[in-house]
Amino acid sequence: MTQSAREASRLATWRALREATVRLVTERGFAAVTVDDVAAAAGTSRRTFFNYFPTKTAALFDPDPELAGRLERLTEEAPVTGDPWADLRWICASFVRWGPPDTLVVYRLVAASGELRDYPVQVHRHVETALEAWASRRFPDDPLGARLLSATAGAALGVAFLTWDPATPAEEFVRLTDRALAAVTVRRPGTEET
Repeated sequence: MTQSAREASRLATWRALREATVRLVTERGFAAVTVDDVAAAAGTSRRTFFNYFPTKTAALFDPDPELAGRLERLTEEAPVTGDPWADLRWICASFVRWGPPDTLVVYRLVAASGELRDYPVQVHRHVETALEAWASRRFPDDPLGARLLSATAGAALGVAFLTWDPATPAEEFVRLTDRALAAVTVRRPGTEET
């Protein structure tokens, strides 16, 4: 099997496990679904499940493996203007509009379970990490400014997520994200107030 065929097979297994988890939890509720149930529904074994996910919760919320590549491409394609906040807003808006196809279902599960409410916020710290890497490349001589810029964007995305009512369409989350990012005024890193 070639490397790309192996990668495709791994991605297909990851997605089968994810889809089985989402489907079963939607049908039965989080507490009523076991890892063995998920593995059987995906046509794999318990051992295979744990090769992909450390927990049942991770199977719901870990980002799609293609997500990191998509985010990296967006940071590479981002405009480079005199306004880094506008450039970062472009990355965030593009990323939120793209979104994995089952995001809305997963967020609805989150809303229904107080036990799971904070998990996506923790897991999606990878977005802030990617934004920090972009800002660090953009402002290599100002690590404080770069981190502040990326953390501000991460906070705006987090507030939009926590404000969004999952009973509304995904477009409402996009609107809230746009509004949160637009509400922030950021000075260019490296500039000091006089």
